[in-house]
Amino acid sequence: MMLPCFGWMAGLLMKCFSDFLRVSVAALVLGGFAQAGVAAPEAAASGFYPIPEPEDHLVGGLVTTTAAEEDTLVLIGRRYRTGYGAIRAANPGVDAWLPGEGTQVLLPTWHILPEAPRQGIVINTAEMRLYHYEPAVAEQPARVGVYAISIGRGGRETPLATARVTRKAQNPTWYPTETIRKDRAERGTPVAAVVPPGPDNPLGTRALYLNLPAYLIHGTNRELGIGMPVTAGCVRMYPEDVEYLYEQVPVGSQVEIVYQPVKAGWMGNTLYVESHNPLGDLPITVDERVQQLRAAIARTLGERRDFTVDWSKVRVAAEASTGLPVPVGPIWLEHHRPDKSNDSDAVGE
Repeated sequence: MMLPCFGWMAGLLMKCFSDFLRVSVAALVLGGFAQAGVAAPEAAASGFYPIPEPEDHLVGGLVTTTAAEEDTLVLIGRRYRTGYGAIRAANPGVDAWLPGEGTQVLLPTWHILPEAPRQGIVINTAEMRLYHYEPAVAEQPARVGVYAISIGRGGRETPLATARVTRKAQNPTWYPTETIRKDRAERGTPVAAVVPPGPDNPLGTRALYLNLPAYLIHGTNRELGIGMPVTAGCVRMYPEDVEYLYEQVPVGSQVEIVYQPVKAGWMGNTLYVESHNPLGDLPITVDERVQQLRAAIARTLGERRDFTVDWSKVRVAAEASTGLPVPVGPIWLEHHRPDKSNDSDAVGE
């Protein structure tokens, strides 16, 4: 696959390498999903999934859509309520601004749940997603809603913390902090000290206030920015998503904000990993990402010492960082080794 690239300029070399990784990871992902023996749920793009058993960690399924002539990845992401960063990462070989009519676009609707308690709201800033665990009600079993979000930009990062929802507001009034007003003025977009509800209010129609001063979960009047680190630290959601969440989340609910650029988890006896670098700008090397995956895998394996990992697949997942689950095991040992003095092979190279 690399042969046609020789003699071409560096940009084409990079494109060929990107396509190679995309094919490699796509094959691993699709193969892993087929191996799991389950079909993609019809409503996978809706963002609601049954909560798996405690020993399992994956939700959702693979879904593709066909791009129209006028489509961009931003528009497709908005249509299916996924963020731009996630859909771009899942389709590295697709032109973000001109996918082309008939192009198959993979929707990032298959997830390893974050390493956090399965209750309330869990926000993973590294993947720009919010997970909300809904308890069972009436005839509806417990489920988890997965939502695309925007987070704080560089220098105004969304804080990592365990917080609680202290109050909620419909059609909230925005009181920008002095820091925000100064920053907006310097960028040539000054803002008033009080912004009433309406189309110019960046909080949108709903806001959930946290016991973190000046940080909220809220809607937006700039929907196409979802899935990017563009806020002053707050968490933004699509209007219809935050309006639904508003009704489901009572005051006092826990909000766990974590940063997990890599995840590992089980589906049955198959081990999966996820590596996230949504916009391709995380300041870590592939080797560092592999080490993060090793640590996540070790935590997930626990006491399973008769399990081996395909580390070549782990590295491919780290290099591509599509944000999609990639199967990396099992390589089951058919017989226990007589000499168990060195167990490093179970999780080693």
